[in-house]
Amino acid sequence: MNRLISPNCLKCPTLRAGKCAGTAKRLLATESSPLTRKEKKEGDISSVFSSFSGRKIQPLSERFHELKRNLTTGFEEQIQQSWDDLVETLKVRTEEVASKRESIIPQLDFSDIQAGNIAPESVNAIRCTGVAVIRGVVPKDVAKGYLSDMCQYLAAHPFKGYPSDAEKKVIYESYWSRSQVKARSHPNMLATQSWMNQLYSADADQKVDLTVPLSYCDRVQIRAPGDQTFALPPHVDGGGVERWEDCAYNHVYRNIFQGKWKEYNQWDLTGRLGADMNMYDAPGGCSVFRAFQSWLGLSRHGPQQGTLVVHPILQPSTAYWMLRPFFEPTQKGSLDGWKFSLDDEEGNTFLHGANPGSAQEHTPDHHPHLMLNETMIPYPTVEPGDTIFWSADTIHGTESNNTGDNDASVFYIPSVPLTPSNAQYVAQQRDAFLKGVPPPDFPGGLGESEFADRAQTGDVQSEAGRMAMGLSPIQPTAKSNKSANLIREVNEILPSTIIKLLF
Repeated sequence: MNRLISPNCLKCPTLRAGKCAGTAKRLLATESSPLTRKEKKEGDISSVFSSFSGRKIQPLSERFHELKRNLTTGFEEQIQQSWDDLVETLKVRTEEVASKRESIIPQLDFSDIQAGNIAPESVNAIRCTGVAVIRGVVPKDVAKGYLSDMCQYLAAHPFKGYPSDAEKKVIYESYWSRSQVKARSHPNMLATQSWMNQLYSADADQKVDLTVPLSYCDRVQIRAPGDQTFALPPHVDGGGVERWEDCAYNHVYRNIFQGKWKEYNQWDLTGRLGADMNMYDAPGGCSVFRAFQSWLGLSRHGPQQGTLVVHPILQPSTAYWMLRPFFEPTQKGSLDGWKFSLDDEEGNTFLHGANPGSAQEHTPDHHPHLMLNETMIPYPTVEPGDTIFWSADTIHGTESNNTGDNDASVFYIPSVPLTPSNAQYVAQQRDAFLKGVPPPDFPGGLGESEFADRAQTGDVQSEAGRMAMGLSPIQPTAKSNKSANLIREVNEILPSTIIKLLF
């Protein structure tokens, strides 16, 4: 895992196609031969977080000091100037967010997406904040039916979850209820994911089709009134130290490391498709590229009712927390006068929420310029059938308490575009679905394999849903702008067990 690189590697053109030497071994496994699933221990969502899991955080080794040096050598002066400018920008942006609160979050109607009637300023607002509410994706009565059926399913079986107390459970290790499978394969959900994915851009030589969504099967949340246990800290999914350590991943942030944070394009896929986001085989690690994490609302809830909170300042905030390990205050407690340094004040190298095997966490102490106490904004009130999206680099968490009268209930349904490596995961996930065991990225065990009422292939609602689940070969669409070569490569990956298990 010692992937120390030089600044020259940051300019490597082969990263565009995800073929850096640092990721070659992983990509070889995902593009030319089927992966075998490595069984994970049983567990729950707490394994994703250092603060929830109780794992002791160890100082990082000296090789990370060398990594920091290699990422920034020759750019120290530019980075210092960039940081000073960035801090001033954040003063303005954090004040704006603290003032506008949830009104800053873009809201769109699915009917407008369906009609191709989205104003450019709405698209720009999503790209600026990294977040969105899409109203009316699933009809309200359908979403309510999902929740009713889900509750019956959960009541009928002894599910693991977080917290472990059965009476206080919020996140359930359920993946294959009929409701969840129907929601993921609903044509409107897939159409919304396709539209959202296309906010990203890819070069012609990158193996991705942003118009074709794949399914990434995730958990269910039912957060009861009064719950204070599921207070997720501010964090970003998709790895921790991997963003600095993996050759392809740190290429995503190459302009930031060269003192040009304003040129960093958070919607450019260069580097992301080949990034190893789970170098430490973390118990809650994600091994696919998710363009957005998202959920489908199943109940009416909003601010102060246990909802998601986000930090809607995407580009400058990302630049800030990517540079944070390189800066220390010259005067304790002051937000001014910070200086470039390869060590922090405790003599360590990275202890700013970036830890091996867990998500990147953020705190007011480690990231004071983000003003997290004032700028972690709750989403506006959602109705059943509304969806919420947040980008791959968006800081997010949950409110500390559900003070409302309703359960805050959602299905987590991430937005995943078509790539060969994502298709490899879906092929394994499909096999898990057919067996009723948890998906590959999640805690293992028997899961729902012994439940006669779990979802079957007939519960997948649409042909697009069957393709997304790896149950049918990918078919080119009128919107698809990629060559047949990608579709052919993906279909060589997906059908390995279709004939054996379905026919």
